[in-house]
Amino acid sequence: MLGAYPVSRKFVMADPSVCIGCKTCLAACLVRHDVSDDVAVPRLALVTTRTISAPVGCHHCAEAPCADACPTGCLYVDDEHVGVYPDKCIGCRNCVLACPYGAVDIVTRPAPPEPAPSPKAEDAATAPQAAGEEAARIPDAKATDKPKPSARDRVRARAKKRRSTVSTVVKCDLCIDHADGPACAAACPTKALRLIDPQMLERGKQAKRKAAARAAASFATITLNADLDEER
Repeated sequence: MLGAYPVSRKFVMADPSVCIGCKTCLAACLVRHDVSDDVAVPRLALVTTRTISAPVGCHHCAEAPCADACPTGCLYVDDEHVGVYPDKCIGCRNCVLACPYGAVDIVTRPAPPEPAPSPKAEDAATAPQAAGEEAARIPDAKATDKPKPSARDRVRARAKKRRSTVSTVVKCDLCIDHADGPACAAACPTKALRLIDPQMLERGKQAKRKAAARAAASFATITLNADLDEER
């Protein structure tokens, strides 16, 4: 038996008919994520054409193709949203290619600086250096020949250079750690952004079914297939 759809799963959707393209939602999203251990980048992308103005974001798909395409498990799916483990990102951009809404991006930023060594560690590091200086006073023909770096050393040097930057997946997280919900929807001056949840979807389905029933009722006084009835 198939399980029920997660009750708490939600996503933010825009109504282009009332969006004015003011970018207030982008600013609110940026401010919300402008904190330590996060990336200050909007999780929405505003699309503007001659006929459309609407921000586009993650729909937190139940069968998320971005999570399926991720080779390291950086993106995961739970009962509430599609989340990110930033430390697992390798910057492969498979998620960017897989997302049908263009709502996933990769941001590359400088790696955090390494912590400064403690005084005890510095003393331990300088002890071998002092011993080396004492030994260097004794002339040695082999010591004058500087060895060339091996292929492995060159590979390690390139890897160390690459680690000077860090790649991170950036996508909507529904502001899940904030009680007041998504900052973009709260900041929109025209209420063009709405938080869609299963209850709202159910209300929408019920409204459409009632409209279909009323449309069917308009044919109640009309004899359907009258020609067939006369032949019988």
